[in-house]
Amino acid sequence: MNISSRIEATLLVQRRDLLRQVTEEATARRLPLYAVGGFARDLLLGRRVRDFDLVVEGDAIPFARALSRAHGGRVTAHTKFHTATWFLPPNLVSDARGAEALDFISARSETYAHPAALPTVKLGTIADDLRRRDFSINALAVRLDGEQFGELRDDLGGMTDLERGLIRVLHPNSFVDDPTRLFRAVRYAERYGFKVEPETEALIPTALVYVDKLSPERLRHELDL
Repeated sequence: MNISSRIEATLLVQRRDLLRQVTEEATARRLPLYAVGGFARDLLLGRRVRDFDLVVEGDAIPFARALSRAHGGRVTAHTKFHTATWFLPPNLVSDARGAEALDFISARSETYAHPAALPTVKLGTIADDLRRRDFSINALAVRLDGEQFGELRDDLGGMTDLERGLIRVLHPNSFVDDPTRLFRAVRYAERYGFKVEPETEALIPTALVYVDKLSPERLRHELDL
């Protein structure tokens, strides 16, 4: 399924121009590039796209630095998690309310040493990256580079859950690994008028005990959202 026409129709002109600059760099470097999570989800729901989580099959840090060298701005690298944030130069910020930064993520897998721990990450493929995500509706990816621009990847049934209006985790230990997902499940259900899928809802009671293991900062962040 190709949704390139939706991208062109939905994104503001300034956002399209910024995305084109990013995709041209990825194409030139032969790096598979995907917009994952909220970008695909909201695009398919016909909502304004606010999230630009960009996943590179490769190392995201030198890719972000190459964009900074070509277009300006600065980059903050997070080597432990193989991610980078490109703080855009003023000429690439779409408007006063526009995103001032883009996050680039290296496709990766994650493991958790204990409940509520920060993940241990390992570079991987886009398939690995989709499987590590919280809910099926956030495990959709849109290819952005080269001739495959606009191709939708749905390995885990996210499209079906979008159509049915369901919030579904990807594995039984999802809430135990990361209890912040409990808050996110409620947030997405309320935001979109969805329901928590019954098997997912059944996992909530036993996971509640792990909320106390979250750091105050992580808990506060979810409550703020």
